[in-house]
Amino acid sequence: MQSLYQPASAVEGHMLADLLRQQGIEATVLGEHLQGAIGELPAAGLIRLVVAEEDHARAREIIERWEATAVVDPVQRPAPSPSSSRHVVWGLAGLLIGGALCLAWLRAPTRETERDHNQDGLTDERWTLSPAGSALESHFDRNFDGRMDARFRYDGQGQVSEGESDDDFDGVFESHHRYRLGNPVQSEIDTDGDRLIDQRLQYTHGVLDTVVTLQPRTGLPTRVEHLRLSRIDHVDRDTDLDGTLDLREHHNALGQVTRTERLATP
Repeated sequence: MQSLYQPASAVEGHMLADLLRQQGIEATVLGEHLQGAIGELPAAGLIRLVVAEEDHARAREIIERWEATAVVDPVQRPAPSPSSSRHVVWGLAGLLIGGALCLAWLRAPTRETERDHNQDGLTDERWTLSPAGSALESHFDRNFDGRMDARFRYDGQGQVSEGESDDDFDGVFESHHRYRLGNPVQSEIDTDGDRLIDQRLQYTHGVLDTVVTLQPRTGLPTRVEHLRLSRIDHVDRDTDLDGTLDLREHHNALGQVTRTERLATP
């Protein structure tokens, strides 16, 4: 694998990985668990997007086209307003009345902020904030075409919990993401635009470890790639498309199949 790009955040890295997969290039985000270890500090080059060496040149062209649109970092949160501390005090006072009432107040979407990054008169970034100033939802127009193509929802601690993205900018959100403690857990993607999920990405501690190709109509796996240290370790395949994975291919560090074995029928 060869390093391609240093995203500003884990969310940006996975959005770019999804964009590359739409173009048939397998990409992996490395180092996102290290960002979690440094809290709110910048990623400082810890996060990397890597691809196979033979895909590097084409992937670099795709990234350069994406960079030309001046993409906005989707996890950049607006600075709290000076009145945030007063709202927190009000929230603590509400706890004396009742926890349920306080929770509802903290999560009420009472304020929005908007930004026009390219000064064309159209909103490129929109945040919905609670009275305490914490993020509830965000929307981004990453290619400045006047349509929001990424949106995220946040939990009570201001950590991203869910997201959707339109990575080919056709007006349809084909990628859906779930997060835990700010790290990705699972992504479901419609890679061919038929409105049916045909790929599922699964993460452990925010690191991609499984790529599942699905039959869109049945949702059954036809190919399951198991990753180890960002490379394919082995692949399970359903060779006759009967709904059962029946063949395992083991790969070496160069991505070559070294041996195969039949899988036992469950």
